[in-house]
Amino acid sequence: MTIEEKIFYTIEEASHSLLLLKDNFYLIGSAALNLSGFELDKMYDIDILVSDRDADFLRAEWDNRIIKEHITSDDKLFSSKFGRYKFSVLDIEILGDLKVNKKGNWERLEITEIESIAVGNFVIKIPTLNEQKRILQLFGREKDKKRIKLIDKQLFD
Repeated sequence: MTIEEKIFYTIEEASHSLLLLKDNFYLIGSAALNLSGFELDKMYDIDILVSDRDADFLRAEWDNRIIKEHITSDDKLFSSKFGRYKFSVLDIEILGDLKVNKKGNWERLEITEIESIAVGNFVIKIPTLNEQKRILQLFGREKDKKRIKLIDKQLFD
């Protein structure tokens, strides 16, 4: 199974709950890059940016899937209603109302440019490549800088 197939399979598995969300949600991170044509070697989860209330809804909806012992390593950089949930192929990480710490100020992540991708009868939204680059610059971690170089290579080659 390719990474793209794993993403689609997991989203289809979660789609019943995702269809019930009240607000827009977006796949970001590795999943978005993979769906934009980048083959990333390692991917263990799908990051989904949701609203605060949708994060609460999914926590209740997926209570039997929650991975309680998961430890996040970027607590000083990110703040969100976070939850990691077990699905059969890839885990899903929910980022409710994600904020990024930039020089002591918490900036809410807003997605402004999107692309839509059909997964069966379901449509998922991902940031455009330029938007993904902006998000990676905002995050600013070493792995984000490497991904920016990948995007630049595709955009400017």
